[in-house]
Amino acid sequence: MARRILSLDIGTTTLKATVIESALRSCRVVGFFQHARNPDQSLAEDVQEFCTLYRLQGDTVLSCVPGSFVTHRLLSLPFTNARQVSQAVPFELEALIPFRVEDLAIAEQIVQRTDAGTTVLAVATPKTGLSEHLAALATAGVEPDNVSFAPLAALPLLSLSGVDVTGTTALLDIGEQQSSVILLKDGVVYGIRTLDRGHDEEDEEDEGAALFAALQWTLLALSGNEEHLPTRFFVCGDSAEYALLKQGLERRFDAEVCSFKDFALSAVADNDRPAQAAFATCLGMGLREALAGSLLGVNLRCGEFSPRTQHDALRHEWRQLGRLAAAVAMAAGLAVGIDLYSLNSRYQLLRQEVRRVFASALPEVQTVVNEKAQLEEAIGTLQQRRRLLRGVGTVSPLEVLRHLSAALPENVPLDLEEWSFDDEAVRLRGSTSSFEAAETIKTAVTSLGIFREVQLKDVKTETGTQKVAFGLQMLLKQENQDPAASESTSHTGTL
Repeated sequence: MARRILSLDIGTTTLKATVIESALRSCRVVGFFQHARNPDQSLAEDVQEFCTLYRLQGDTVLSCVPGSFVTHRLLSLPFTNARQVSQAVPFELEALIPFRVEDLAIAEQIVQRTDAGTTVLAVATPKTGLSEHLAALATAGVEPDNVSFAPLAALPLLSLSGVDVTGTTALLDIGEQQSSVILLKDGVVYGIRTLDRGHDEEDEEDEGAALFAALQWTLLALSGNEEHLPTRFFVCGDSAEYALLKQGLERRFDAEVCSFKDFALSAVADNDRPAQAAFATCLGMGLREALAGSLLGVNLRCGEFSPRTQHDALRHEWRQLGRLAAAVAMAAGLAVGIDLYSLNSRYQLLRQEVRRVFASALPEVQTVVNEKAQLEEAIGTLQQRRRLLRGVGTVSPLEVLRHLSAALPENVPLDLEEWSFDDEAVRLRGSTSSFEAAETIKTAVTSLGIFREVQLKDVKTETGTQKVAFGLQMLLKQENQDPAASESTSHTGTL
């Protein structure tokens, strides 16, 4: 069964509406309706009279608020996640607008995503004004499910009609009392402004000079310079078809002017296309809703203003069922919690016993992170030291020291500062009387025959003395190396 979508454009002097029937794979515009407002009646009375006169009803009702009731900003955020964007928008707006965020209804629409982040259109309107708007329509019997931002409402028609939006273009919605302009770059919104200037028959006499002056200033402010002014205008609104207005735009801005009435929209019958320009706001909202919101737009009816539908009762029952399920889950969780508490108590007792054994085995360790790993490391270290003391390769550490002492000539002084011994080598650092003495020490050590290679390193004169500092690395022969040893542990001493 087709769904009827009623779109309402509530102007200061005129009420407009479109009715769209939307099926699973198609939609069509059933009719366009217009009614002049009575200055002696309230908005609720005007809307009720309008809907009664034309028998306007809808399964889904859409409305919009004019640009003069809304403040908006284009924000650049350094992330692309929609949830992060939604959370960041109120904080960004707070620093940019002279209102308290708590008093505003805020909605956002992601305009563009790049590797650097997201460009998002943030829209805010006072909660009091939005509440009055919703109350008036509810009193008239047409409470809206979606409240859009009027200057943005006609934008989806550009995508649906397939018009060329490459380069810098602009969408102009020109009414009798106010207008709005959206600046696009390759189809992406990068500027929006609502003007307090419109165009009517009186303005036609002076060829729209006041509107063109305000429009030119706005375009320069949004684009930055004359080189980036639009080359194509898409024009809609009540005053879109004034001949002198179109000619003035072409002459003033040297740009192509395209009217919405020339758009080929599959949902609109050929004989209804002349109405597309005047009803662009209603039409854009309705077709966007019919296409499941796949096009650019914002919905101010969110958060605390979210609509209550006929499914609320069903959701209430589900909530009740959810509470019952939560109670059952809580009881089950309590039982599991008791079992876990018992197991955790036993676990803590075991940990305390392990800690006691660890402290008695390694009393010198002050920082305990993982008893098992630290015990294994300590055992491995002790086993390595034991193996080193028994001897590595062909000699033991004590034999190495004895051979070194015997090999050094008595007339060659040696002040030993540091020595280390591991599986692969004996290393020492010290000082002697000259470079020749350092070379003599290397030659004497090499002559022992117990080292595979002897390397003299870092030979240099000590600052402020006549001594020569040097390092000696003596690589051990590994004839009987234990294949089970996978790591070498070094032990360093200072003399």
